[in-house]
Amino acid sequence: MATIPTDLMDRVREIERRIRGLMASANSSPAMNQVGNGDIVVGDRGRIRARTSLSEDLLLVGRVQPDRDSETETYQQGLELRRDDGSLALSLITTDPVNSPVQALRVLDHRGDTVLATDAAHGGLARPYLPFPTPVPVSRAGWEFTGSTDWTTLYAGPGFAQHPKVYCALAVSGTVGAAVRLLVNGTAVGAEQTLTGTAGQPADLTVTLVEDLPASFGDTVAFEIQARVAATGDTVACLPRGLYGVQS
Repeated sequence: MATIPTDLMDRVREIERRIRGLMASANSSPAMNQVGNGDIVVGDRGRIRARTSLSEDLLLVGRVQPDRDSETETYQQGLELRRDDGSLALSLITTDPVNSPVQALRVLDHRGDTVLATDAAHGGLARPYLPFPTPVPVSRAGWEFTGSTDWTTLYAGPGFAQHPKVYCALAVSGTVGAAVRLLVNGTAVGAEQTLTGTAGQPADLTVTLVEDLPASFGDTVAFEIQARVAATGDTVACLPRGLYGVQS
């Protein structure tokens, strides 16, 4: 049998050792579907897609249609989120890059109606449309008033609970000691507000209340603004200037 050089056998053993090391390293590598640290970077022509089992898009981040200018290869980057039935639920795109280049954020219902959107032309809110407070009489002669020492409802109306708190602004004019309060579904919200000053003299008060709304989201609520005087012969008049649902 021919003699095999020792250095050749050593080299074979070294190759085997390295192969075993590589196999062990491959088997111990972290899963390729996780990122423990760092970023995932997608270029301006790329995008990240999540799809249903029927290959319908659920989430699209990156290049969206339409392009801003296909001739100059100016692409639009944005976001689209869809329901599993294919209907668009949220988007950050512009559908008309030439005439309306600013992307608007939109939330859509399952029928395709835009229920919330930013205004792409001037900023702020585009949808939903929110009412301004109705203009009210400036002269106090047009305000509702009472001379009763018992709580008397001067204004009442319904609403829907959509925020955790209620904001109420009232203008009050009357005799010192008179008071006003806000009721929701028959329960007083916050402390009553009393006119202070020199006894027997008229006084004015601007009331701003921000209180917890005692109702669940979507409930129909009944608002009442009540007033009373401190003594028989006194009077108090008030006027609501704003009633809003606000955040906590």
